[in-house]
Amino acid sequence: MSKLKKMLVPFTNIGGIKIVVILGLAGMLLILLSEIFSKGEESTGKENVKLTADNYSEFSDDTEEKLKNTLEKIQGVGRTEVMITYGGTSEYVYAKEEKTRNGEKDSSKEDEYVLIGSGGDKQALLRKILSPEIKGVAVVCEGGDSNIVKERIYSTVSALLGLKTDKIFVTKLT
Repeated sequence: MSKLKKMLVPFTNIGGIKIVVILGLAGMLLILLSEIFSKGEESTGKENVKLTADNYSEFSDDTEEKLKNTLEKIQGVGRTEVMITYGGTSEYVYAKEEKTRNGEKDSSKEDEYVLIGSGGDKQALLRKILSPEIKGVAVVCEGGDSNIVKERIYSTVSALLGLKTDKIFVTKLT
């Protein structure tokens, strides 16, 4: 306690309220600094998303399952199996920075990838992953022999996946 009193001796002329205000401002400054430094550390790991073969298979299976569940809710469709074919795989789009170099005679533009990380652990910043293009859908269902049910399925699949009806095939489940 005596050490604390000795430290506060220069402030005794200022008054008790001013000391509390100064200590409060110092505390808020420390909290602000801790927030700034902790946000910088958190953001470095979240941009590095990698799509593996397992994730691609999961994406495909999940899309088929959602479509199957939706179609089975349509009147007359019944039990359904769905298969979706894709053209290629997902496409990665990385952040780029355009740099212009001005020389004596000409200027040139260069694109460089934005890198994140520190030291030897630098990676390009991933902006987005584009889903693979759907090439076709096959729907096999109990009500696949009815023209009314087929039309409902064509309209639903076309609306959900943005496909033309010539890329959709519907038949009866045996």
